[in-house]
Amino acid sequence: MNFERVAKLGAEVSGIELSPDLAQAVIDEIEKGILEHRVLFFRDQGLNGEELVEFSRRFGESFIQPALAHKYQELLFLENDKSKPPTLNTFHQDMTGLAQPPALHMLHALVVPDGGGDTMWACNYSAYESLSDEMKRILGSLTCTHTILGYYEPIVRTWDNAEEAIEEFKKIFPPATHPLVRTHPQTGRKSLFVNRFFTNFINGFTPQESENLLEFLFRHIETPEFCVRLRWRPGTLAIWDNRCTSHYALADYWPQHRKMQRASVSGDTPF
Repeated sequence: MNFERVAKLGAEVSGIELSPDLAQAVIDEIEKGILEHRVLFFRDQGLNGEELVEFSRRFGESFIQPALAHKYQELLFLENDKSKPPTLNTFHQDMTGLAQPPALHMLHALVVPDGGGDTMWACNYSAYESLSDEMKRILGSLTCTHTILGYYEPIVRTWDNAEEAIEEFKKIFPPATHPLVRTHPQTGRKSLFVNRFFTNFINGFTPQESENLLEFLFRHIETPEFCVRLRWRPGTLAIWDNRCTSHYALADYWPQHRKMQRASVSGDTPF
């Protein structure tokens, strides 16, 4: 198994066929690669949905995404075509509105468009580490409020019982408070932990102060030099660390068909 670094973050991995029954030493090497490169790319992988879920369980307990899970619960299908245009074209970290957001994602390409539909990842380590010492000092004491509803509301608004459903969402998924600067539980490195989807405001700031600082941080995370971009092929599988990266699925392929399957690994409480 070989790891070839491709940018500030990201490595293409060759010489391996992924499966749920890989030796533990191989799983350990993959996990080490995730911690080092943050995103790993594997080409020509033939896992079916059940195998993808079982493979993900080698890295920890399965994460079930609220409201959007497939009948297998641990498996999520992401599909867009002419009748369902892609819309999620924003850098983000997934599900930070939960008390314990997912740690890892594994996304496997089933159908890809002839052109477009790439995914980009940004390194939140690099975004933090490139800030001035004074800015790091200021940010280090701050917390933010995150909510799930910020992501789901446009979807829920299309339901017949939208208002009732929104109130139910608020009860089931109360806001989460997370540090603005997160420490990785395995590497000890610090990263910015804010995103456009789920971060509502910086606690203790006025609305204008919060909006202005968050916008600066969002744009800083999205700096091209902190990013890597993947051109998908059928069978390509990406594994990334949701704790220290942001990702962006480019919505530039409509009306073509794009279908992916994803399994995720549960995370811990950010600190």
